Amino acid sequence: MNVKSPLCGALIGLCLWSGVVQASDALFRNIEQADSSAVTALLEQDAALLEVRDSRGNTPLLAAAQMNSVPLVRLLLASGAAPSAMNYKHRDILNTAVSVSNPEIARLALQAGADPTQVTSVYEGSALIYATHQAELEIMQLLIAAGAPLDRVNNLGWTALLEAVILGNGGEDYVSAVRLLLAAGADRNIADKKGKTPLDHARDKGYQTLITVLQTPVKE
Repeated sequence: MNVKSPLCGALIGLCLWSGVVQASDALFRNIEQADSSAVTALLEQDAALLEVRDSRGNTPLLAAAQMNSVPLVRLLLASGAAPSAMNYKHRDILNTAVSVSNPEIARLALQAGADPTQVTSVYEGSALIYATHQAELEIMQLLIAAGAPLDRVNNLGWTALLEAVILGNGGEDYVSAVRLLLAAGADRNIADKKGKTPLDHARDKGYQTLITVLQTPVKE
């Protein structure tokens, strides 16, 4: 009678786990090297590798986006990678597209089903708030068109409009960001935790163009 001992079973499990770890490490290494052929070969061997995580909680898709690799992002999404996965800092691929200033990554992610309403980052904000903070205008347009919440308030008490004024420099890009939000229907009267509106902050900073924009009704 052939009876496997518990030790034998444990050794088999350990070997299988070791194999998964090695494949996972190889996948992230090949993503870092932008080796699409090697990534494809590994995924063909084991599709479950799509959702493994690195030490920062990044999936292969998030790692590819952080490398600013459109071909790899396209490949991983086409292979079935989860488009709304977040890492340990609660950043998703839409946040990452903002970080690397790449609207094409945001476009591909949204087309694949990335959720623009998702609460992200340690500030419990959104990709739109982050895109506004960075004045990434094309990504803002994509997110707004996809239904991103215009008036999400993060745990600092700031909406996207407030971030544009508080964290922006009052320059042309931030004026354009404010115009985009207002044209989409963002509420200019939402105040921060101290009761200050975007207009109040613009006045405090002396941002004359923003003061004018925030005082001007949006044309229908």
